[in-house]
Amino acid sequence: MINIAGVVILYNPDPQVTIDNIRTYFSGVKKLYVYDNSEIAHPDLATLLAQLGDAVSYYFFGSNEGISKRLNDAANAAISDGYDYLLTMDQDSSFTEGAFEQYLKLVEANTVTHVAQFGVNFQKDFTAVNTLPVKVLSLITSGSIINLKLFNQVGPFDEQLFIDFVDADFSYRIIEKGYEIIQFTNILLNHRIGELIPGRSFKNFKVTNRIIHSPIRVYYIIRNGLYLIFKKKGLSKKAKLDLLKGMMVLKNNFIYHPSLGKVYKNALMGIFDFLRNKMGKK
Repeated sequence: MINIAGVVILYNPDPQVTIDNIRTYFSGVKKLYVYDNSEIAHPDLATLLAQLGDAVSYYFFGSNEGISKRLNDAANAAISDGYDYLLTMDQDSSFTEGAFEQYLKLVEANTVTHVAQFGVNFQKDFTAVNTLPVKVLSLITSGSIINLKLFNQVGPFDEQLFIDFVDADFSYRIIEKGYEIIQFTNILLNHRIGELIPGRSFKNFKVTNRIIHSPIRVYYIIRNGLYLIFKKKGLSKKAKLDLLKGMMVLKNNFIYHPSLGKVYKNALMGIFDFLRNKMGKK
């Protein structure tokens, strides 16, 4: 089995749900770094993590310094500790039963050369399931496996982005450097993007579930998307189109969000901060 560590990044987690999710992949990693970006400590979580044994290293920081910094911290720690690969997970993500073990076998059996990142399928309703590995342009952070032997060649996650499009930017640089990204679409990950609320269509008046985000996420998606499209050097036309597609997920926020005032305020602030080159944490 491959020599792999894992990292899960937390922010105000539900302790029991988080542990249940971790258990779906914990047995497959040799080390798990748990980085807690919450402002308030969760003693119950620390107790539950301790029960998993010495393979878990839990770090509570008392402040949110973003996803990108913690991913860099984990990658550097895993490299220092002698691991070859790093699994990156969100607190609310989990694998279906037996899926992670199969995922590791596919990574180990991979014959595609110069693969810097592997990923799985978190949108089975939109992503066709293929038994063969597929080369892709980008992956989400959760469920990805990074080849640490190529991490320094690709470069660290951009800490200026703080949260949104951190994963996309890293993936684009992998392609730019001449390496490959492989997705195993037959490996399913339980992962939710945003929050689902009912919304009525203006075309047929039917009520269906719509994905919305917190107002602060609207800020980061707009600011970071604009930054990558217009100010990031070396970005390909395909990458820019991919970013625009990613930004289109915001449309429901401007129509159906229960806090429309905050959404529009954060959207305008995202544009303003992009124009004045203010990056990092809002």
